[in-house]
Amino acid sequence: MFCDYGLDDAAATNDILRHAEGYDGADIVAIGGNVPPEVALTNGKKLLSAIGGELGAVRLVDTTAERQPYEFLKDIHGDDGMGDLFTDAPSPVPVIRYAEWLKEEHGEFDVLSLGPMTLVTALLERASPRKFVFMGGNIAEEPNFHGYEFNHALDRAAFTACAKYAHVAITMDTCRVPELNIQEKALEGDSLAVRLANRSREMTFRSGEKGCYVWDDMAVKYLRHPEWFACRERTDRDGNRLTVAEYILKKTYPQILEV
Repeated sequence: MFCDYGLDDAAATNDILRHAEGYDGADIVAIGGNVPPEVALTNGKKLLSAIGGELGAVRLVDTTAERQPYEFLKDIHGDDGMGDLFTDAPSPVPVIRYAEWLKEEHGEFDVLSLGPMTLVTALLERASPRKFVFMGGNIAEEPNFHGYEFNHALDRAAFTACAKYAHVAITMDTCRVPELNIQEKALEGDSLAVRLANRSREMTFRSGEKGCYVWDDMAVKYLRHPEWFACRERTDRDGNRLTVAEYILKKTYPQILEV
């Protein structure tokens, strides 16, 4: 998982680690995007500590030595970049440098990219994943960052390079549908998943966003439940041919949140 730790990355990480059946382990690559890479690393440690439980097969990958783009979207993700929900904590899992991690033999693996794809390209050039799912891009939906979807905008060249590999794209079009909008009413419950969703909702009133969609978690939902989606070939404004997932289940986000 490549995560630029904002709130939706946190929700996605919690989702996949809570439902990790079929995986022997998970490497979480903390990258720049919603926050600087050093903040992403700190947020990864805080989140994994909050998730707790059995994390013996999880590692955190430190990318702070790598050059990569980022913004610091405090109006969307809070002053610490992850909703200001957690206190600082040491990493409960091993931390490995990106350059060392990249050299490893990864065996069979899936790639889930939830931020700019600057550091994803090198992995795809080295080895072929079984599945490559990314959150990024837009086709018909109104863009949210300088004429593009945020992850696409921060590194358009990397986005184009990665889109040439077999993939499924969870775009703004996938996520921005009425069933997945949680802005109107807070979710009930006190699980970590609900807390993250509700904090995402609260932040939309601070940022002025129209609607609240937990974007990155929908990439996890596709990886875990591909039958909830139909895939269509689409072309974006840069000419990238994308295999775009369309959400067809018609259940609301609260209904699928912890399934």
